[in-house]
Amino acid sequence: MGLRRLTIALGCGLAVCVHVAVAQDRELSGDFPEVYRAGGMNAPEWAFFEGPSRAEFDGAGNLHVLDTSAGRVVVLDSEGGLARIIGRQGEGPGEFNRPNDLAVWRDGRFAVFNLGHTGYQLYTPDGGFERLVRISTGQGPGAMFGAMRLAIKPDPLGNALVAQGAPAAMSRMGSLFGEMLGDTRDSGETGVDDRGLERLGLDGEVVSSTPILQGWRAPQEEVADDLSVEDLTNPSAMMGMLSNEPFFEPGFHWDVLPDGTIAYSDSSAYAIKLADADGQVTDVLMRPIPPEAVTERIREDMIAQALRLLEEAPDDPRFAEASAMAAAIMPGIMAAMREATENRDFLDEVPVVREVRATWDGGLWIQRRGDDPWDDDGPIDVFDARREYVGTLAPSGPGMPAAFGPDGLVLYWETDELDVPTIVVKRLPDEIR
Repeated sequence: MGLRRLTIALGCGLAVCVHVAVAQDRELSGDFPEVYRAGGMNAPEWAFFEGPSRAEFDGAGNLHVLDTSAGRVVVLDSEGGLARIIGRQGEGPGEFNRPNDLAVWRDGRFAVFNLGHTGYQLYTPDGGFERLVRISTGQGPGAMFGAMRLAIKPDPLGNALVAQGAPAAMSRMGSLFGEMLGDTRDSGETGVDDRGLERLGLDGEVVSSTPILQGWRAPQEEVADDLSVEDLTNPSAMMGMLSNEPFFEPGFHWDVLPDGTIAYSDSSAYAIKLADADGQVTDVLMRPIPPEAVTERIREDMIAQALRLLEEAPDDPRFAEASAMAAAIMPGIMAAMREATENRDFLDEVPVVREVRATWDGGLWIQRRGDDPWDDDGPIDVFDARREYVGTLAPSGPGMPAAFGPDGLVLYWETDELDVPTIVVKRLPDEIR
């Protein structure tokens, strides 16, 4: 079968099953049949999206798309037609004020994280507004920063979300902005950091947060508690707060399987940990693909690549407004960012795993690094729901789907030469669902 199962004991005395897949890639075809398209330059108004957006399927095959620019959720049926449009820009019940993220349960219920309302808006399967669950009782800058999460997923086991926290610096910045504006109201629980997962309960009027697990982090200096309001206009202090991770720190990649199992990667090695709903690791999925040692040449190339991206960012329309704002607040910000980039530390190995995604049927797709150490778009290993290695999709293939749905449906975003996005829904063959 190309996979070995071992049982080992962790330091805590618990037995963990280790699945070791073959080292040799088994090539899979990435030629998936297309089901429908929506969007593009000549699309109707409802399908004209400003850019690739957060989107998820429900159990009926309906695709929910968060249109952040228009402040609404557009729902497409299983054939790509318009099913309904939910919400609009505004301050009233059910209206959106800076919608930021989306989670869709299989029964069609969905939640939108609304930054302007500092909470999660809950909707029924037919799009009816149910209620708002606030992150905290406060509504100032501290609450807004405290509300931020890097990612949310619907918890298949209840009325809750599984969420990845935000960097600790975000909470500290929120406190400083609140102090600067004279706002000392409750900013809510900060929860886990960006290397951890928590369960956000949505049954009450205010979100309840329960830590699930904490991933590994390379040792680094903690965010200083003695930073002052004046540091908000000090480029060096701000870069020290925001850019203290070393190059090649392993990413924290994760997803939730249909039975509530959490799959995550937090190391340089090819080791996908499988944890139960309480965060206890029960299985590890591995392939004997070792990380590459970091040489002096790799260090030089990595710094050069990071500096190139830094210089290109102000010309990217997605970052132009933020760059202009930062430059106005801190004229020396670009120089400070270049200095921080040139002086960042390095870890000793280039991480293998770059993304972990769960399929609708409980399989796993694991994306590896590409040819260059900074290239995240490498080959994708496919495992079925039994943790059996099925094969590998080449980097030249369709890539990682933006969403997995029932009956093999998968979502991809395509952009034309003018960066106008199109939704492309395809169907996976049975063997790689």
